[in-house]
Amino acid sequence: MHNFVAFDFETANHHRHSICAVGMVFVENGEIIDTLYELINPEEDFDYYNIAIHGITPSDVKDALTFPEFYKAHKKRFENKLLVAHYLPFDGYALRDNLRRYELASVYNNLLCTYQLSKKLIIGEKSYTLKYLCKHFNIELNNHHNALEDARACAQLMLQLSHKYDLPNIEEIYSKTHIRTGEISGNTYRSSLVQSQSYSSLNLKDINVATEVSEDHPFYQKHIVFTGKLNAYTRIEAAQLIANKGGIPQNGINKSTNYIIIGDFDNVMIKGNKSSKLEKAEKLIAQGKELEIISEEEFMRML
Repeated sequence: MHNFVAFDFETANHHRHSICAVGMVFVENGEIIDTLYELINPEEDFDYYNIAIHGITPSDVKDALTFPEFYKAHKKRFENKLLVAHYLPFDGYALRDNLRRYELASVYNNLLCTYQLSKKLIIGEKSYTLKYLCKHFNIELNNHHNALEDARACAQLMLQLSHKYDLPNIEEIYSKTHIRTGEISGNTYRSSLVQSQSYSSLNLKDINVATEVSEDHPFYQKHIVFTGKLNAYTRIEAAQLIANKGGIPQNGINKSTNYIIIGDFDNVMIKGNKSSKLEKAEKLIAQGKELEIISEEEFMRML
């Protein structure tokens, strides 16, 4: 893949729509030809935790562009181009949430995630974070969590993957990884998709649960079940993310279950197309069981 725009957002607080910095790196014919960095006034409060990560403070953005001003000023630069992020479930939804927050219609873009791509191509790594993969490929990353530096590292990672695994275009990416690009246009959004596995062949009990993790994480020592088709990951990948936080993935609902995570949430909860797992969970809740039903989007936030 030789033509794309790598992008990264930093946020003021735990809300994805609180973008306070944007970095974009423009790649044509396999070369970085331009960059864009802007501080954004998120029009809401900063959390100390976020400031500690990226170093951006309220005083830094008080005279900065708001997101609508930024988007209207620069959208023609990335319109109709492939947008690439490392961990699209955050950056892609941050873009979508801001467009919805300000009632802006999106220009057309395909979307791709180098995190998903790396997991499909580089088997058996202990981590797939941007920092770890930069070390793996000897990519310079001197100022991690600066939006432009992270976008630049993402661009170089995409170029490395494209060269090493011979990925000249979207069709070849799908052929070799079964990843379908996402899409954003107007008021619609779809994240990139990893082709689902056969659930019958998965035994989530076989996943190793991490022990040296923070006990403060909401998934720590919680029993968690999936139902429905997930968008961002296969079910086994999502279960591994939970296990990495000390959570315990389950194949089915029982009295020890704490969370049930629903893929295709709107179709299930609005149209009423409920799985047997969800129906069982609702019965347990009616009997007084403390069991939470959450969407894939909420699951991503909690991670």
